[in-house]
Amino acid sequence: MKLGVPLICAQLLQMGNGLVDAIVAGRLGSAELAAGGIGGGLWFVVSLSCIGLMAGLSPTLSRLIGQKRRVFVGAIFRQGLWLGLITGFVALAVLLLIIANVDRLPFAQGLPPLIQSYLWGACWSLPFFALVMASRNVCEATGLARPVLYVTALGLIINILANLGLGLGWFGLPKLGLFGIGLATTLVNIGMATVLLLILRGPRFKRFALFAQFDKPEWAHIKPMLMLSIPIFLGLFFEAGLFVATSIQMGFIGVIEAGAHHIAISASAFCYMLPLGMSFALTARVGRAAALGSIAPVKLRIVSGAILSLGMACLTVSILVLFRFNIADIYTDDPALIQFAGSLLLLGALFQLSDGAQIMLIGTLRGLQDTRVPMFINAFSYWAVAFGFGIFCAHVLGWGAHGLWVGLVTGLSVASILLAMRLRFVLNNLKTI
Repeated sequence: MKLGVPLICAQLLQMGNGLVDAIVAGRLGSAELAAGGIGGGLWFVVSLSCIGLMAGLSPTLSRLIGQKRRVFVGAIFRQGLWLGLITGFVALAVLLLIIANVDRLPFAQGLPPLIQSYLWGACWSLPFFALVMASRNVCEATGLARPVLYVTALGLIINILANLGLGLGWFGLPKLGLFGIGLATTLVNIGMATVLLLILRGPRFKRFALFAQFDKPEWAHIKPMLMLSIPIFLGLFFEAGLFVATSIQMGFIGVIEAGAHHIAISASAFCYMLPLGMSFALTARVGRAAALGSIAPVKLRIVSGAILSLGMACLTVSILVLFRFNIADIYTDDPALIQFAGSLLLLGALFQLSDGAQIMLIGTLRGLQDTRVPMFINAFSYWAVAFGFGIFCAHVLGWGAHGLWVGLVTGLSVASILLAMRLRFVLNNLKTI
């Protein structure tokens, strides 16, 4: 809890950025709300390369610290920075390519230019976002998570001011619409990366010698991180790609459906930040415990994580069911959008338990440095089950937008069951060893 609560709060504040973007876009119009949701989803899928390829840094550093090999922490972190910079610029190139081809996709009329406008402002944030993720992984591994919370809060403040100023034209600034909302994302990540790197140079992290010297990129250190990170990235890509593909399908169905889906998925994702933040803590804690060579402390952390996941799921289900129309009203004053989003939020409440369980299980398996099999589990559960069954329900059974959400619920449930079976197998092997 000591490590996880600041990370949960940081995740909620980070989701606050998306909430602010959606609220401001909703004030611009229903088409802008739909386009902002689709554009934000495309940005997020590309940014997963920064999240996923840096994710191996936390368990690697956690194991070094657990083994009392602190002298290597700084060297591995500096290689992580090189990996982050390379990843960030590659991600930028990919998103620029997507921007150039958005108008070739069969979106509802009027959406492509709005999506491009948002992405032109947001794409430049990716190299800085990669540095944020590298810095954050160090904080998680060392157990010093509060800086992540403080810096994320600063980022939210910057985002609110930039959205109001550049998106809506407040404070005497030009009203840039969706381009201004995207530009706010870039300003947020520049600010967060700068402050986090300055904090890592401070006295609290001095014992890890993070900036003791300048190191050139060394493949011998980067390769093991990539071997751990690539399956994590692909697993995240399969999951987030599912949600973005669902958003794109909503755009094919209609503007009301796309806008309502954006509201419902944003609210559900906000709830998802609770187990996600705790899963980061679980990765670090399990990684340290596993380095001790004993199964008992690993099991203790797994049981603790399961109890926390169940409690958080009960809380988020209650919120989504009881306040679904109030939540939709935050985003828009369109009655049709509010009613449709409320019906989707009921389905969103259904997968809170399985969604929380699967991310906690993934966090545990990452701490045990088991990432390849979970990647295949994600691929099967999200695309063969969730997307395939969702398309069947939406277009063959004629359930439309609700059918796509039925697919999401089914796929996440299958994923949680298969990941639980994988964890049991890994723990049995640890016992044998």
